[in-house]
Amino acid sequence: MLFFILLAVISAAFYYIQAWQHALGPRRWALMGLLFGPFILPMFRTHKRMRRMKAQGRAAIHFNA
Repeated sequence: MLFFILLAVISAAFYYIQAWQHALGPRRWALMGLLFGPFILPMFRTHKRMRRMKAQGRAAIHFNA
């Protein structure tokens, strides 16, 4: 039980920092990280990518290295 609580707190801190760096609403992502833990990582990455595409526009060129 302690492991899951620790994992949730670490996930919340991780999502807070990452959301703050990418301007995604850090408190909301920290709360979701606290509630759901690392299971929201795919949703976080998708949301981050959608925000970047919206800012750049669909005609922008994306280079994947």
